[in-house]
Amino acid sequence: MAETEANEEMVLEYIRGSGERTTGEIEEHFRRSGGNCPDGAVKLLMRMKVKGLIKSRMDRERRGWVWYL
Repeated sequence: MAETEANEEMVLEYIRGSGERTTGEIEEHFRRSGGNCPDGAVKLLMRMKVKGLIKSRMDRERRGWVWYL
């Protein structure tokens, strides 16, 4: 459970510091930061959305989901 919370905090800090981010940008941030997300970034982001920690919307210009606070 601690690993999931650490991953959630990493995502929250990244979005806070840089604003809206696509799924791909968040995945890339995990890779560069050495984060370990065993279920995959998409599942983590969806769990965070269900918990109400983050929000998302489809962005046609960026061709994917955009995540924000």
